[in-house]
Amino acid sequence: MFGLLGGWGRAKDWKAYYGKDNFPADDLRNRRDALKIRVQQFVDKAGADLAPRLREELWQVVEGFEQLKERAGYLDFLDLLVRARNLVRDNRDVRVDLQRRFTHIFVDEFQDTDPLQAEILMLLGSDDPDQRDWRQARPVPGKLFIVGDPKQSIYRFRRADVALYQEVKRRVIASGGALVDLNVSFRAVPEIQTAVNAAFAPVMADASLTQAHYCAAGAKQEGTRYSAGSGRLTCLATIWRLRKDRGLED
Repeated sequence: MFGLLGGWGRAKDWKAYYGKDNFPADDLRNRRDALKIRVQQFVDKAGADLAPRLREELWQVVEGFEQLKERAGYLDFLDLLVRARNLVRDNRDVRVDLQRRFTHIFVDEFQDTDPLQAEILMLLGSDDPDQRDWRQARPVPGKLFIVGDPKQSIYRFRRADVALYQEVKRRVIASGGALVDLNVSFRAVPEIQTAVNAAFAPVMADASLTQAHYCAAGAKQEGTRYSAGSGRLTCLATIWRLRKDRGLED
């Protein structure tokens, strides 16, 4: 029945088989449309409630799958993340060794980072080797360079979350990080960029825990050159840079 939902919208102009008789076509259309609404409401409610209700029922399947992987010696991508996080978080010797080995860490596309990856990053960047809680970790000045654009965060199904992105940003800035908005686009002509700004700036004006502040961008003018000290940066993204002092460069 659910598979019929998509096709109902294309079947509004059907005609009754006995078109010349007193067939209640209008009544059937109304009943059909009402049924579609009820079925869609059921689908929406069932979908919202299905996962938590099935969690306990399916947990034995999950445990069985984990045991099969262990016996076969296999790890999937999530297993690698969990075990890497556990090793960095729970083993001080490993954590200290990695903190010393990686003196500078650059992360691109940070909007695609999931909680486990963010936890590993913050622990590796921590200035306290005894700190095991990534939310309490303070990054070493100058160690982290993070680039991301929350408007491109599309991997929610892999646990990437704009709220996580915003939280890490706030913690880095609170530790002395410099926030730099990239406000020049090299990918669009001025006319397109003007239209984009006009359409999105009014509806994305307020920053929140799950929505980044809209940074209006201008298009690169023909004949202009980009230099690191000019303050004219590229793309629609946000850079956080930890520095030894807390001032912002021009």
